[in-house]
Formats: sequence, C-alpha cells, structure tokens
Amino acid sequence: MIKKSNWQSKFDDFVYTNMDKKFMWGKWDCCIFSDACIKAMTGQSLIPKQLHWVDKESALETIRDYGNTLVNSIRKACKEKNLVKIHPSFLQKGDLVIIQQETQVCGMYDGSKTIGPSADGISAISGNKIIEGWRVNA
Repeated sequence: MIKKSNWQSKFDDFVYTNMDKKFMWGKWDCCIFSDACIKAMTGQSLIPKQLHWVDKESALETIRDYGNTLVNSIRKACKEKNLVKIHPSFLQKGDLVIIQQETQVCGMYDGSKTIGPSADGISAISGNKIIEGWRVNA
C-alpha cells in the first residue's frame, strides 16, 4: 500500500464527509471506518475481501476466526499489506491505531488524537491508551 500524493487532503475530506455518520456494526464500526479512511488515502482496502460481519456477534466471530483478537487481526492484515509498525510516541496523522478502552478498538490518528465512529458521528476516542500503531508506506 502506498499513500496517494494528496493523502492528507484525502484524509481531511474523508473526515469532513463522514463527520455525521453514526456507528453501526458491519456498516460503520471501528474497523470499517479505519479501513475506509485508509482506502481514501491509498485507494486500497486493508480488510481482506473474505471478511464480513453484520452485527457485534458476527464481528467478534470474524475477529476470532481471522486472528483470535482484534490486535492480532490488525497485525495480520497490516503485515499482509506491508504497513509499518510505529511506536505510539511517533504517531502521525493518517496512522492506524489500536486503543484500549473497556475493550480494544481501532481508529485513526489525526495528528493529535484518535478518532473513530460513535453514536454521534466521528469523534475523538477519549480515555484511551494507544497500544500499537501502523503507518502506510512510512
């Protein structure tokens, strides 16, 4: 995967265009959101084509079948697409991150915070601890 030359404006346009889109399992959850943002920046999807889910139960089952945990599933997908693991101290705008809340979730780093889908639209994911981050064509 390689970011387009105008990836920063693609990132900003993606966030602006989807600002009010509300969380929905299998349609606009943390993985679908992050994948769509990466696709906006690169033209390619990070989620393997064979993976699909429609609700929380099928999402958890898909994660278990693909990598056992969310972080292992994302590691596997990132390795397959040659994303580079980045220490949380060195994150930059456009990096994919895994954060720890009550459960692990993924999101995108916007240069100062992690963002992701919520019941109110795209929002900062607060109260989190970034576990890992990955960068496209670092």
